[in-house]
Amino acid sequence: MHAFTRSLLAASASLFVAVAASSAMAQSSTPVQKPGVKPVRSIPYVSITGEDGKQRHYETNAIPLLFNRACFGWRMYLGGPNRVVSLKEVLTTSQPAEQVIAGPETEVSADKTQATTRMFETVTDGVLQRSWCIIPGDPPGTYTYDITIDGEPRGEFVFCAIEVPDQNPNTDPRDLNCPNKFNAVERDLPRHKKAS
Repeated sequence: MHAFTRSLLAASASLFVAVAASSAMAQSSTPVQKPGVKPVRSIPYVSITGEDGKQRHYETNAIPLLFNRACFGWRMYLGGPNRVVSLKEVLTTSQPAEQVIAGPETEVSADKTQATTRMFETVTDGVLQRSWCIIPGDPPGTYTYDITIDGEPRGEFVFCAIEVPDQNPNTDPRDLNCPNKFNAVERDLPRHKKAS
């Protein structure tokens, strides 16, 4: 996979895709918003670069395997002030990748089905985001992100990667048949007990 950074595409990376970091949004309980402002919540997403060079973004978990055009990731709303957090992201695929490009922050399993990235990331405007991009050799099947922030499990995002034989950049991922369509789960933070 090939990843892009907070500003735009910056190759650094992991597993069947190169990794990159971004900032973003998401959450299980919607915070109070001003009228007319879209609620902030946790979402899986896919972006596709068309033949015109424009990037289109979709709130979906169906990933078309469009090599060097499609990226997928998660946005999580954490709230609070801008700050740096310790992130552990585990990306698991149901089949091994043919290619593995990994940066120093990512450890890839011997069978090439799991990439574990440990790094510090900046939460901006209450949002954290990461993504990977599809490269030749990325397998079809289930892709799962398990997210841990500051040592606490915070979310799971389940995607399905679907082959697109004609590599049509106009493919709309919302039209793809994904058996686990939009299955994103957020875990609540554990409550700390007071010492007695």
